[in-house]
Amino acid sequence: MSTLLESPKSTNKSNSQNPYRFSLKFQGSNGSPQKSSTLSLTSPTKLNVVHPDWEKPKLVKSNSNLGSNKNDRFIPSTYSTSNGKLMKDDESILPPPNASPSEHIRAQSKMIYRQSVADACGLKMGEKILQFRLDPPQSKSAINLNNKNCSFDFKKNQINPIRSRKISSNPERVLDAPGFIDDFYLNLISWSSENYLSIALENSCYIWNASTGSVSLLHEFDQQITSVRWSDDSLYLSVGKEDGSIEIWDLESSTKLRTMHTSTGIRIGSQCWSNHLVSTGCKSGEIFVNDVRIKNHITATLNGHVGEVCGLEYRKDGLQLASGSNDNSVCIWDCRSSIPQFTKTTHTAAVKALAWNPDTTSLLATGGGSSDKQIHFWNTTTGARVNTIDTGSQISSLNWGSSDSFGKEIVATGGYPNNCISVYSYDHRIKVSEIENAHDSRIISGQISPDGSTLATVGGDENLKFYKIFNSNDKKKASSGLSNGKAMTSKIMTIR
Repeated sequence: MSTLLESPKSTNKSNSQNPYRFSLKFQGSNGSPQKSSTLSLTSPTKLNVVHPDWEKPKLVKSNSNLGSNKNDRFIPSTYSTSNGKLMKDDESILPPPNASPSEHIRAQSKMIYRQSVADACGLKMGEKILQFRLDPPQSKSAINLNNKNCSFDFKKNQINPIRSRKISSNPERVLDAPGFIDDFYLNLISWSSENYLSIALENSCYIWNASTGSVSLLHEFDQQITSVRWSDDSLYLSVGKEDGSIEIWDLESSTKLRTMHTSTGIRIGSQCWSNHLVSTGCKSGEIFVNDVRIKNHITATLNGHVGEVCGLEYRKDGLQLASGSNDNSVCIWDCRSSIPQFTKTTHTAAVKALAWNPDTTSLLATGGGSSDKQIHFWNTTTGARVNTIDTGSQISSLNWGSSDSFGKEIVATGGYPNNCISVYSYDHRIKVSEIENAHDSRIISGQISPDGSTLATVGGDENLKFYKIFNSNDKKKASSGLSNGKAMTSKIMTIR
């Protein structure tokens, strides 16, 4: 029991200034001696207040996070594990785009299962299973099962399953290419629309007829070859050399038509044709536009890069030119101007791989080197980036194609770390097929056949390999010996 006693007077000044200071003493029960504690009523220490019997005790709400949702009941086993929700169909449960096709199939199988559970419960994906509903659910109209015209849309909320696309990991043909230069920034292979493939081995240029399988030596030059490129009509071949000069050769007569020199005298690492114009990219970062019909062949000089230009591609209609450089930038040029229309610095490594979509003229794909590993897709009309795929490997070439399973696809040849050939679905942004360790060394370049079905790859292991990747284009199906089986026995031969 507690008694209120008046504190004894003291000579202390603090007590004299506060004459109404009281203390509270707690006495032991049954007369047992206990030490009494004295608390001042003016002290900031809070005391437990004894409420009268007629006041109802107030309930103190818990600050637990589990009671933060006022509309849900507290179910520990359900709430603590999955938050009482079905998992959403978002990117958090999907593997990265560069994952193997089997991982994507496994992930989407889980999504299909969750979708089926949601449909069985009458819920949407991401909706809570147990929740307090203020309004009862609306009754559904009865369905007359005897009505023959009654139809059910079972595919309304169904997720289309992903199937891995099978491509052979064994090349259809292997050509030995001794003396091939292992330089990432050079473009030493080109496949013409008439099914002739040219390849540079040191200072020699060879022509391989894919329809017959025959190999011929075009010419042995006095300097190292740094780039080769066929014209649009496959009648002429331009050869870039170490001294910065370009030679134009006639395939039918195997004769040199002319030699064009640049003012820099630096190697030509990339080329591209558009009708009678051939643009060349130099190690100094300059792009020269040459007209092969006139004596003063340089008609324009494009200055948009500070590093070596290792990628050049004209759009199909010739109105735009895309260039990639060792300075990690991509320039999109309007061919009527010498000022870049767009300059993209999204990549963090050299950009060599460039590919215009053959069906959508304003869609451009660009691929970065070993420290970037990204494929970016651009709308060259607006300059906006419309898509991105992380490949997880160095990108040396990009080529568009299509398949019956996924529609629009793109194949990327890679270097480090797996030297693989990867096929990605453009619409789904996932890897649908791959060939790991396609070469013993990094893949330097890749070219697609005229019918769009076979990919030719060349690597630092001095091998030229041919892989069947896409469906054949019906318009050019008859022109390719790789698609109709002419001289395509699986064997190894040498170019030289």
